[in-house]
Amino acid sequence: MNNYNYLFLILFVLFIKGSQAVINPAVGVVEGYYWTQADAVNGQYGSYSFSDRQKLIQMMAANNLGVYWFSPQTVDVNALWNTQQLNEWTTIVALGASLNVKIVYGIRPGWLDTAVFPTILARLQQIASSGITYYTVNFDDAEGVDTTSQQQKEVQLINYLQTNLPSMTLYSVLPFAYYQDMFTTRTKWQNALATINGVSSTIPFVFTGKEIAPSTMQTSQFPTLSPSRPYKFFDNWIAGDTKDRISWGMIDGRVDSVIFTSQYGYFLNLAFPLERVPHHIYCLGLLATGSTTCSVSASATYWANYLNSNGFIHNGKTVSQVATSLTNAINQDNYYDTIADMEAAFPNLSTIFSTPPV
Repeated sequence: MNNYNYLFLILFVLFIKGSQAVINPAVGVVEGYYWTQADAVNGQYGSYSFSDRQKLIQMMAANNLGVYWFSPQTVDVNALWNTQQLNEWTTIVALGASLNVKIVYGIRPGWLDTAVFPTILARLQQIASSGITYYTVNFDDAEGVDTTSQQQKEVQLINYLQTNLPSMTLYSVLPFAYYQDMFTTRTKWQNALATINGVSSTIPFVFTGKEIAPSTMQTSQFPTLSPSRPYKFFDNWIAGDTKDRISWGMIDGRVDSVIFTSQYGYFLNLAFPLERVPHHIYCLGLLATGSTTCSVSASATYWANYLNSNGFIHNGKTVSQVATSLTNAINQDNYYDTIADMEAAFPNLSTIFSTPPV
């Protein structure tokens, strides 16, 4: 992005903040995908780049989304930052604060021994030094954490962190049993959550519902735990975890509207790289502010304008042509084995998602 376009984007975000609906603090996005080196796009893998993370937070603010949650699966989130990483996250925190977007950092303790508790605390203390005040503890997809003894240690860890880290707020816990179909019955699912449910009932738990990537989500798909605690929805619908495909299908019309309110909470797990998800962020912004549907053509136009502003439309095509092709691709929602197959079906999109921006 050139300096003019970057300045224009900042001014546009500030205008939107002042003239549109208030940012929804219960709705946001999460970098919670598996992005391996084998799926690198233009050399990037693991998580979004620093510059893309800045663009994402600006886009979120422009679309009234209030929470950015960092917790990718293929980045060692428990490793201490070097000086450059600390400086970058300090910048991210300042940007989020200026745009009223909460920055949440997820740690993944994995299999636990009480001897590592001080190491985890030290890691969170470094995270706090960047200005981040919210963290999550995630046990999803970790090996060996499904035993009662491990979950007892998880409860001990959470209590230890809350006692020794009063400057940070535990935003939520993502338990190992984060969806029902891991078990044969709902009762067995809820029984599997009994030990971790021993932490303070004020701590929200995050679930994906009955399935790992449900096509719909109602509040009845959350478990019933006693005493009652807050629940948040981790939506995996668009997180394809591959460089070869784009998630075309829109996210509207799938989730109970109350989940987008402070009574619950909603996080869209993103796909990668960033240039493949602006239509979903635009739609989520509408859902966060009370709409129940999203216009495909408007979402595609927003997406095309983002691509153009960030140097991805360099194939001799116009923004209008790209927007029309994106609209058709979303409406058709076809499966393509590769990006090349998609480009063959939509020539106006050729090179946009397969070559670096200029």
